Amino acid sequence: MSRDATAIEGREKPLRKESRQKATPRKKGRPCTGEQREPRGQTGLERHSGQSAEEEFQELPVLCDRGTKRNSKGFKETWIGYKLQADVNDCGLPVSVAMTSASVDDSQVAIPLMKTASAKVDYLYDLMDADYDSNEGYNVSRTLGYVPIIDKNPRGSKQTIPMAPHEVAPY
Repeated sequence: MSRDATAIEGREKPLRKESRQKATPRKKGRPCTGEQREPRGQTGLERHSGQSAEEEFQELPVLCDRGTKRNSKGFKETWIGYKLQADVNDCGLPVSVAMTSASVDDSQVAIPLMKTASAKVDYLYDLMDADYDSNEGYNVSRTLGYVPIIDKNPRGSKQTIPMAPHEVAPY
């Protein structure tokens, strides 16, 4: 199952986002003796772990927005519109598709797409690019019984990430 996203340009203005109120800054360093700090909230991927695919799709934004993506040559491309996320089999036939705002991170859509595709067809591998690299994505793919093949995302560092010995193809 190959999973990727593509840009869809819209002819409408992007939705104006509400201005967020800044949270009170926390003190740096370790908490004092007896001081209780409030725990950080869950990320979107952590929240999705116990939900069904339909509930996860309902939480994703679908209104027109600005999106940015790096092309194959490493340059940033920006557009106003939407993003089409698709699961495609080996023959090029779409198995599951989702349309979201252009600003949605690809890894947020990966888990509901995996659940939807696994309910429709049987397959062995989840093939994704570096945009889908997240621990939750790996875990859900393995839980569903598939082998995740996901490019490593260096997350801003300039050095390349060496592959583990079991990930190297025996050519």
